[in-house]
Amino acid sequence: MEGASFVIEAALPAVITAQKGLNEPRYASLPGIMKAKKKPVDVKKVADLGVALESKAKVVKMVPPPARPPGKIISGDEPAAKAAELAKLLREEAKVI
Repeated sequence: MEGASFVIEAALPAVITAQKGLNEPRYASLPGIMKAKKKPVDVKKVADLGVALESKAKVVKMVPPPARPPGKIISGDEPAAKAAELAKLLREEAKVI
């Protein structure tokens, strides 16, 4: 709905999505940037916030990524022959050219 606001309560963990172009960002003006530089930064400690530091997420399983195949070394003395072999590999195996 154009211009509407929605307030939703959900138990965590929750998945939230948004489409591209959801909003137009505002860019700060030069006077606004200069004023922001002069403002004091309010520093708080965790104890001041009254929140617990324990994680509410639980790691169920960790799986390493699959091993990548080793790279190929093109051998030879002639640069032109190496370039031709590289082009052949890129065309036939990698299918990038």
